[in-house]
Amino acid sequence: MRTFILAITAAGTLLACKGGDTTGAASSTDCATSSSSGGSSGLSAFEQGLVGPLLTDVREGVQPWSEQSIGICKGQGRDCEEFIGTNAEDLPPGEYMMRAELKVPRVGDKGTWRVKFEAQCTTTRKTASGETTTTSTTSKEYDVQYAGTERGSRLSPLFTIRSPDPSGEKHCNYKVTSLHPDKPSEWTGSWSVPQG
Repeated sequence: MRTFILAITAAGTLLACKGGDTTGAASSTDCATSSSSGGSSGLSAFEQGLVGPLLTDVREGVQPWSEQSIGICKGQGRDCEEFIGTNAEDLPPGEYMMRAELKVPRVGDKGTWRVKFEAQCTTTRKTASGETTTTSTTSKEYDVQYAGTERGSRLSPLFTIRSPDPSGEKHCNYKVTSLHPDKPSEWTGSWSVPQG
């Protein structure tokens, strides 16, 4: 919380230096010092050392924990037994899940950082009397929070997958979106399973 207050104070000084409300926020000498020693960020070296990394995290928002953080995994528990990929076509027999493990900035109360998961699946069921096709959609938003330095915030499972699927051959596209108010990011992929 203290780091967050320092970030707000630095931002206020920066606004005052850029011609905002200067009612005692910073003198012209403070502004000259800040802008000359802080480079393009407008922060002094001291301020940069304290709040620079935090500001970078906030600007990046929610990101994948690693290259294998968003996608399809073998198994259906909390942990990923084996990462299959962001795209997985014609999955072999077994149980799988769609999951995300996310790096979340170390600042903000619950509800500050949110992600949205969306999936659209087309199911084709073949029977002796013919073929039917249906489309279904899933959409859900999640609050995510900083989970420490050892692992990310886990959304697992986002969607369970069985191959083969008794309801029919299934082709699904998914999208995970970081709902950052300034710079939303999204990650997409797909999977398919045969009819069981």
